[in-house]
Amino acid sequence: MKKTQLLIKPIVISVLNLFVVITTTNAQGVKFNHDISPAEGIVKPQEKPYREEICLNGKWDFQPVVIPQGWKANMGIAPELTAPEPGKWEETKIKIPSPWNVNGWGGGSNVGKGTNQPYTPSSVYYPSYPKSWESVRMGWLKRQFNVPAKWAGKRIMVHFEAVMGDFVVMVNGHKAAEHFGDYLPFDVDVTDYINANQNNELLVGVRHRNLFNKTDAKYRYFRSTYPPGSNTDNLVGIWQDVFLIAVPEVRVTNVFVKPWVDKDLLEFDVQLINQTKKIQKVSLAGNVQEWINQSGKDVIGAPEIKWALGKKSLIKVKALQTTLQPGESKKITISTKVKRRLKYWNPTSPNLYTALLSINKQQQVLDTKTERFGWRQFKIHGTDFYLNGSKIQCFADIQHPFGAYVESRRFAYAWFKMIKDFGGNAVRLHAQPWPATYLSLADEMGLMVLDEAALFGSSLSLNFGEDISWERTAKHIDDLVMRDRNHPAVVGWSAGNELFAISAYNKPTPDIAAIWEEKSVALARRPALLDPTRDFITDDGDEDMHGKLAVWSKHFSHGLTLERLPKVVTKPLVVGESGATYYGKPAQLTQFAGDKAYENYYGRNEALAVDVYQNVVKMAKPLLAYYSPSEVSWFGIEHMNLGYSDYSRLPDENDGIFAGKPYEEGKPGYQIERIPPYVTTFNPGLDPSLPLYKPLPMFEALKAALHGEPSKWDHMLDTARQQKFVAPEAKFSRAIFIGKTDGTLAKFFNEIGLSLDGNKQTASLIIIDGDNISADELEQNKPVIDRVKKNGGLVWILVSGNNTPSKAVNGLLPASLELTPFKTTDLQGNISNATGKLFDVRDLYFSEMNGDKYILKQAITGPLLNNGSTVLEAGKTDWNLLLGFPENKKCAQIVLYEHLIKPKNAVVLTLPFGQAGLGVSSIDYTILNQTTRQFWQKLCSAMAIRLTDKTAGNDNNPKKQHDLLMDGPMN
Repeated sequence: MKKTQLLIKPIVISVLNLFVVITTTNAQGVKFNHDISPAEGIVKPQEKPYREEICLNGKWDFQPVVIPQGWKANMGIAPELTAPEPGKWEETKIKIPSPWNVNGWGGGSNVGKGTNQPYTPSSVYYPSYPKSWESVRMGWLKRQFNVPAKWAGKRIMVHFEAVMGDFVVMVNGHKAAEHFGDYLPFDVDVTDYINANQNNELLVGVRHRNLFNKTDAKYRYFRSTYPPGSNTDNLVGIWQDVFLIAVPEVRVTNVFVKPWVDKDLLEFDVQLINQTKKIQKVSLAGNVQEWINQSGKDVIGAPEIKWALGKKSLIKVKALQTTLQPGESKKITISTKVKRRLKYWNPTSPNLYTALLSINKQQQVLDTKTERFGWRQFKIHGTDFYLNGSKIQCFADIQHPFGAYVESRRFAYAWFKMIKDFGGNAVRLHAQPWPATYLSLADEMGLMVLDEAALFGSSLSLNFGEDISWERTAKHIDDLVMRDRNHPAVVGWSAGNELFAISAYNKPTPDIAAIWEEKSVALARRPALLDPTRDFITDDGDEDMHGKLAVWSKHFSHGLTLERLPKVVTKPLVVGESGATYYGKPAQLTQFAGDKAYENYYGRNEALAVDVYQNVVKMAKPLLAYYSPSEVSWFGIEHMNLGYSDYSRLPDENDGIFAGKPYEEGKPGYQIERIPPYVTTFNPGLDPSLPLYKPLPMFEALKAALHGEPSKWDHMLDTARQQKFVAPEAKFSRAIFIGKTDGTLAKFFNEIGLSLDGNKQTASLIIIDGDNISADELEQNKPVIDRVKKNGGLVWILVSGNNTPSKAVNGLLPASLELTPFKTTDLQGNISNATGKLFDVRDLYFSEMNGDKYILKQAITGPLLNNGSTVLEAGKTDWNLLLGFPENKKCAQIVLYEHLIKPKNAVVLTLPFGQAGLGVSSIDYTILNQTTRQFWQKLCSAMAIRLTDKTAGNDNNPKKQHDLLMDGPMN
C-alpha cells in the first residue's frame, strides 16, 4: 500500500461556518447610476416665492467627544458635552444625513473576517467612514451656510427631519435650541443669530440616548428613559435631512385636513402665527386641486418623485377673516361641502389632492402652504372596519428596519409592491416611526398604514419607574401624530408594541402593574387628542388593555389558535403578528411539513407556508378585521445577493451595490455609498441580474389563501418520519482498540457501551485512534489487522476533528487522509449508500444541543473520497446559523451558506479493505450528551456494532426563560 503524507488542507472554496482564510477573487460590485434614495425638498413649488429652502445635506465636519473618565453609566445623568476643540476635527467628512455609526446598523461590519464567528452580512454602507466612529457616543457636527439676500425680512429656520440623540444647536456661537430627539422632525428658529451677507456656522452637538439610561434596583430590565424603537436604538447623529428654510413672518405653521366623508364635509384646521410687531388683519382661503403622479411605471422610475397639480380648481373654500395680535398663534377652521367633487382614496384607487391655503392681506398674498390629502374616512362599526362607508378587512405585513437601506424610497416601493402582489392592502410601520417617505409612498400606492410609535415593549428595556420616560414618550407620540395625521394612508395609531412584556418579565406587584397599564392606556389615547378622525387606536399585541381600547389586538405563535380569540366579540379583532417565522425550530414545524422542516431553509419555509395558509383561510378571512403574518418581507421571500454571485468564496468589501452617481452637496435624501449583499430581501432595480424579490413558499401560500386559490401548501404535508431506522444484524460486540488506551476515544467508547477488550485472535472489529496512533503501534498490530483484512470484519479509524491526526493512518489508506476545516452542526446521509440511507434528517440534527453544537470541525476531502463510499457528509444547511442568531442576521446567513459551493466531502467514509471494510470518521466524538449518544448508538448499529446499555452524559438543559425575540410570542 502506498504511503502518502496526511494533509490538513485549508482550501480556497468556502464552506459552512468556515474558519480559514478566504482569498479574494475578482470584485463583483455593481454600480447603480440613479439616485439610490430619491427624495424631494419640503418647500413645494406652489409655496414659492413666499417660502424658500436650501438643503443643508452634504459633507459636514465631525469631531468625536470622549466620555470622561469616572463617569458612571446607567445613572440617568449623561456626561457633559464639552465644546469642540480647534484642530480636532476628523479628516474624513461625514455625509449628512447619516448616523456617524451607520456602519454598525446591522451589526456586520467585520464579523466573520478574521474572527471565530460565522460571516455576517456586512453593514458597511459608507466605506469612507473610519471604523472608530462606530463606538463614538458623543460628538459635534459642523457646516457653513450663507443666507441669500432675497430672504431679508423672513424668519430663518433650520428644519431637522430627525436627529437621534440629545442635541444642541449652535449658530455663530449662540445656543439656538436643545432637544431630546429620535425619529421625528424638529424646527429651530435661528433668525436672531444670522450674519447677513457672510458665512454662518451651524454646530450640532449630539449625545447618544443610551447615555441617559437609568437602571432600576428592583426591575433588572429597566434602563431606557425614552421610547427606544427596534434595530435603530443604537443609532446616533443627524440621520435624516436638514434644511434651511425662509418663511414669512405671518404664515401658516400647521394644517390638519379632516375629511369627514360621512358628513360630506372637508374641514381644515389651520394654525396661523404673526411674528411681526403689528396687528395683522388677514383672510385665509383654500383651494383644492388634483395631485397627479407622473412617476414612471418600471422598477427604476416608479419610486422616483415626479408629480404635478391639476390645472383646474376642484374646490374653493370661502375666505375667512381673522385678526392676529403681535406674536399671536391662532387656530382657525375653514370648511366646505364636497358634493362629489372629489374621488375616494382607497387601496385600489388612491386618489390624492392638494389643498393650497393662502393668507391674504389687502389683495396681497403673504403666505401659501400646501397639504396633500385624500378624501377618505376609516371608521369602526361594531366588530368591523369600514372605509368610506364600506366594510373592509386589512391584510398586512410588518418589517423591522434592519439597516440603512430602509432610508431609500426604492426599498419602500419594493416592500409595498410585494405586499400588493400577495394581495395585501395594509402595512404596519413597526416598532418606531419610519421615514416620512414611507407614508407618502403608501398614500400614492394605496396601502393602509397602522402607524406605530417607538414604545417597543419587546425590548424589555423601558424604564417605567421614571417620570421622564412617560413624559418623553407622550411627546414622542404627539410628534408622530402631528407629522403623519394628514396622510390618507394612515388608518390607525399604535402607541407601542407588546407592552405586556414589561410586566411579564419584570413581575411587579398587581398594584404597580395596574399603574403601568393605566399610564400605557393614557399614551394609547393621546392620538385622539390631536386627531379625532381615526378611532383605530391600539397597543399592538396587548389585547384591548382590559377593555379600555377600541380594538382587540394580539400576536400569535405558530398553529391555528382559534381558542385564543375572545369568546364574546364586541369590537374588531386584530392579529398583528402570526407564525413561527423568526423563532421556529425544525422540531416545532414538523407538524406542518414533516421532515421537510429539517432539510433546508426552503423546507422550513414550506412549513411556514402551510401554517400561514391555515391561518388566513380559517381565522383571518372569516373572523378578523386585520391580519398580518410576521414579516413576509423578511421570511416569505429570499435574501438578495446584491452585487455578488461568486459562490466559491464569501462576500467581501468589493461586493454589493455601489453609488454610480457622483456625490452631490445640498441634495435631499441619503446618498448611500454601498448596499452590501444579503442585507435585504429586495432588489428595486439596483442589480439588473436579479428580480425585485424571490418568492418563497410562505409568500406563495399567503397569496393563494388571500385569493381563494388552491396551493401546494393548503394542507398539512406528510408529518410522519420519512423512514424508520432499521439496523442490520449486529456482527460485532467487542472491539480491539489500537491507540492511546487512556485517551479520549477509548473513554468515549467505554461510555457509549462498546467493550474494547476484544480477543486479538478472534475479534473482527478494530477501532483505531486516528489522533494518537503511531506507526510503531500499527506495525505491532499488523498481524491482527492483516487477519481481519483477510477474513472479513471492520477496521474503523476515528479522528476527532479537533487535532491534527496522526500521519501513521495513511499506511492503511489507498490515498492520503485530507481534512479541511468545515464547521457545521448538522450532517446528511448519502442516500446512495446502504448505511447512509438508514439515517433521516432528524437523526443528523445537532443544532439545539447545549454547549458546543459543532459536531463537525473538519471534513474528509481529496482523492480518498474516490476510493470509497460516503456514508455521511456535512449537511447543506447549518441550522445553528438560523436558530442562534437575531433576525437581522439569521436568514441572510443561512441563505448565503446554503448557496456557497461546498467541496465534495465525507464525515464517515467506507472503503474496501481486502475481505473487510475500512471506515474513516471525522465526527467530533468528544461531544457526548443525550443527543450525540443517540446518534452514535444509531451509527454503531448501522455499522453492525452492538452496544451495551450504558448511560452517557445528557444535555442538562437548565430551565430557560422565554425570550420574546428568539422564542416567539408568549402564550
